Amino acid sequence: MAKQKTYSQRKHERSLRRKKEHQDQRTEDKEESDVPLLNVRIAISAVVTLLAIAVALKVYEVPVEGASGSSRLNMAGAGIDDANIFFTYAKNVAEGHGAVYYAGGQPVEGYSSTLFMLLCTVGMLVTTNIEFYVLLMNALFMCGVLVTLQAFLHGLARERLPDESSITVRQLRIVNWAASILLWVWVVGSPGFVIWTTVTMMDVGLWTLVFTAGSVAAVSSALHPQRTSGSLHAWIVLMLLTRPESYYLCLVWIGAVAVARVKQGNRVTAAVGAVKFQLLTFLAVVVGITVCRYFYFGYLLPNTYYAKVSSDFFYNLKLGFGYLGEFVKAEPWAGLAFLLCGVALIRGLGTSWKPEDGNAAGSTQQAVTMLAFITLLGAVTPILTGGDHFNYFRFFQPYWPLMGIIGLYFFRKYLLIESLPTMRKPIRVGLTTVALAGTMLLAQTPPWPALLQSPTVQPTLMNEFQLALGGRHLGELLNQWNDEISEQSAGETGRLSLGTLTTGGVGYTYAGPVLDMLGLNNVQMAHSQGDRKGNKNHAAFHKDTFFELSPDLFAPRSQRKRPTSRAEVFPFSKGNEFWIEALKGLDEDPRFLAQYAPVELVQRSDDGAVQRRCTLWVRKSLLPLVLEKPTPHFSVSVITANEQ
Repeated sequence: MAKQKTYSQRKHERSLRRKKEHQDQRTEDKEESDVPLLNVRIAISAVVTLLAIAVALKVYEVPVEGASGSSRLNMAGAGIDDANIFFTYAKNVAEGHGAVYYAGGQPVEGYSSTLFMLLCTVGMLVTTNIEFYVLLMNALFMCGVLVTLQAFLHGLARERLPDESSITVRQLRIVNWAASILLWVWVVGSPGFVIWTTVTMMDVGLWTLVFTAGSVAAVSSALHPQRTSGSLHAWIVLMLLTRPESYYLCLVWIGAVAVARVKQGNRVTAAVGAVKFQLLTFLAVVVGITVCRYFYFGYLLPNTYYAKVSSDFFYNLKLGFGYLGEFVKAEPWAGLAFLLCGVALIRGLGTSWKPEDGNAAGSTQQAVTMLAFITLLGAVTPILTGGDHFNYFRFFQPYWPLMGIIGLYFFRKYLLIESLPTMRKPIRVGLTTVALAGTMLLAQTPPWPALLQSPTVQPTLMNEFQLALGGRHLGELLNQWNDEISEQSAGETGRLSLGTLTTGGVGYTYAGPVLDMLGLNNVQMAHSQGDRKGNKNHAAFHKDTFFELSPDLFAPRSQRKRPTSRAEVFPFSKGNEFWIEALKGLDEDPRFLAQYAPVELVQRSDDGAVQRRCTLWVRKSLLPLVLEKPTPHFSVSVITANEQ
C-alpha cells in the first residue's frame, strides 16, 4: 500500500509544478521573442519609414511662380480635405466647445475614428503645428507596423529546422534577411499604402497599426492557450475606438482564437468558453461606446453611417465586389496574396494541431494559418461596406501589410527545401530577392517612378490636397469679408452661415456656422430621406432639408477669372457632373432659383490690386446687405444668367 502524502508534501509538489510551468513558458516566450538582430531591424524600419514619407511628400511638390521668382509648394502640407475634418473637431474639443463642427453647433460624430480625433486634440493642446504633429504620429504608426511584422516573421512565424537538417545557420540567416528586405519593399514600395497611412494625415495609419498588432496578439493568444490574453484585450479596446468596422474585425480576432481551440482538440462549447473573457471585453466596450454616443449625440450609430451607408445590402455588395476588382487590377500582387492566404488557410486547417500527434514542428504553419484566416476575413470588410470613392483604395490599405506576410512564408519555405540546396546559395537568394522586389515596385498602378516623374499621373490624390488648401484659403477670405460687413453694419450682422460641399479645409478656418450639405457633419442632412445610392459616400443630399437649413452662403469656390454667366458658376457648371448628380437637380429647382443668386466676391489690396476672387451663391434676402454697403477690401457683383 502506497504511503499517503501529507498536505504539505502535496502543496510543495503543486508549487514545483507551477514553477516548472512558469519556467517553461518564460523559455518559450524568450525563444519566440528572441528575434535575430531585432534592434537592427527596428533601426532599418525607422530609416525606411522616413525615406518613404520623404518620397511621398516629394510627389506632391508643385512649382509656384511668385513675385520673387519660382519656388516649390508642397500640396500635402495641410493633409487632404477629410483630414481637416478631424482637425476641426479636435480644435473645437481643445477649445472647450465639445465634439461639434463649429462653435455653438450641435454635437455630431462626423469623424470616422474617435481615437484618432482624440490624438489630434492632444496635438492641438501641445503644438500650433498640428500638421507636423500628425505626420510625425503617422510616421511612428508606420514604423510600428514594420517592427511588428518583422517580429512576427522572425518570432511566432520563425522557420524551425529539424536537428538533422543539412541547412546551415548562415544559409538560414541569409534567407531570413531576404524575407526582411522583401517585407520592407512590400510595405513601402506601395504608393497607395504609404500615401494613405502618412501624408494624407488621415486615421489610416492608426487603423493599420492597431489591426496589425491586434492580429498578431490574436495569433499569439490562439497558439498558446495557457497564457493570459491581456494584450489582446487591450487591442480590442483600441480597435473599437479606432474605426466603425471594428465591431466586425474584433469578432474576427475572437473567432480566430476559437477556431484554434477547436483545432487543438477542444469541443466547440469549450472553445467558445475559452474566449468568453474576450467576448465580455468586446461587449462591455461596445455597450459603453453606444450608451455614451446615444446620450451625447442622440443616436446609436455614428453620423457618418447615416450619411454614407445605403441600407440595401446587395447594393453595397455589388459596389464592394467592383471595388475589389479594381483593387486587384491596380495591384496585381494583391490577387496572388489573397490566393496564397487561401492556400495557407486550407493547408493549415487540414493538418492536426494536437500536441500528441507530434506536430510540434508545425507551430509556424499554425501561426501563418491563423494570420491568413484574419487577413482574408478582415479584407472582406470593404466588400461588405461597398468600398470607397477615393483613389488608391483606402479601405484595403490596413490589410496590405498582413497580405504580404503569407507570401513571404512561402518564399522562405521554398528557399529552404532540403532537396534544393542550390537555391540557398547567396547569389541565387540575392537575385531572387532583387527580382521579386523589382516586380513589387513596378507591378502596380501607378508605381513610385511614375509618380516621381510627374504629380499629374492619374489616379492621384492631388485634388484632395488642393481641396484642403483651397478650402482653408476660402475660409480665411470669407472671415475677412464677414469682419468688414460686420464693421460696416455696426455689428448688427453676425457670422453668415455657410453651406459647403467639400467641408474639411473651409470648416477648419471659417469662424461661422458651417453646414455640411452632404450630411457627414450635419445631423439633419444625414438623417434626411433617401437610399444613399449614387455617388459613393456623397448621396445624402436632400433638397427639402437644404431649404430647411437655408444657409446664407452656399458652395464657395476660388476662381482665377470672372465667370461670364451663372451657367459657369460652381457647382452647376460644365465639368462638374459629379456635383450635379450629388445635388439631385438643385439648380433646376424653382425654390433655389427664387431664393439664391450667384455672386463674385473679389478681394483687393489697399492699392486696388486683385488678390483673390471666388464665386458663391447668396440668399437673395442678403443681397441688399452685401451690395449696398461696400467694404474697404471687397467688391461683390451678381452674376446674371446671360452676362456677356
